[in-house]
Amino acid sequence: MKKFIKWTLLILASLIALIILTGLVLYPIGKKKLTQSYANIRVESVGIPTDADAIARGRHVSVIWACTNCHGDVLSGRSFTRDPIGGAIPVFGTIPASNLTSGKGGIGRFYSDADWIRAIRHGVKPNNQPEVFMYVTTISDQDLGDLIAYLKQIPPVNSDESAIKWGPIIPIASAIGVFPPVAGTIDHNAPRPPDPAPAVTKEYGKYLSAICAQCHIGGIAYAVKNWKQEDFIHAINTGYAPDGKLIGPTMSSQTFREMNEKELSALWLYLQSQH
Repeated sequence: MKKFIKWTLLILASLIALIILTGLVLYPIGKKKLTQSYANIRVESVGIPTDADAIARGRHVSVIWACTNCHGDVLSGRSFTRDPIGGAIPVFGTIPASNLTSGKGGIGRFYSDADWIRAIRHGVKPNNQPEVFMYVTTISDQDLGDLIAYLKQIPPVNSDESAIKWGPIIPIASAIGVFPPVAGTIDHNAPRPPDPAPAVTKEYGKYLSAICAQCHIGGIAYAVKNWKQEDFIHAINTGYAPDGKLIGPTMSSQTFREMNEKELSALWLYLQSQH
């Protein structure tokens, strides 16, 4: 029995040592990915309107393209991760979603149009380092311009989130391909999507389906293949599937509830065309 315990403890100690050694090897690899410079990205020119209609449309875009999911309802920022016991146990570190306003601690005070375009479309900050958890959208120039127009005039909020503090988990995960910075995974020279014509069409639905892709790599079309259009819209608005079951919180989140009937109908039409 003593011999068995001895060997068990030896194996456990070896496994722990191997895990620590692996972490020590992977951590600098992941940290390099997370702090890599993307200085050679060409930032395209996008027209930024100033009229009230465009700004109102920009607010709508900020919700349906999920800016508010990460940065909060008033875009004043929040922390993605925070270590337990006030940071006493270093696991994830502190990863903030920036305050986008022009208030104290907000990046809106100094972001230029090019900085907004670089961050939203390429996932790269003004210092040429990648955004950690930025979801880079396939957003059109018109929607991007309206969004930036809105971001430039949102009410200032004083909210100075903590600076990035790396724990071991995020760099190691990045090193093995889990949560890699999107700046290192996309084609920065890919053609921009054309400005869509908002209408109940498969083309417009396909454009909007990029919003679904933030969570669903595939399978969403199959899940709703037997739903009627009114079922789909009702489910989004109420959070309940046609059979009365509660659907996932993402599909009934503010992102999709913000969509108007035209957008939801176009999205349903496109999803139905995929099976």
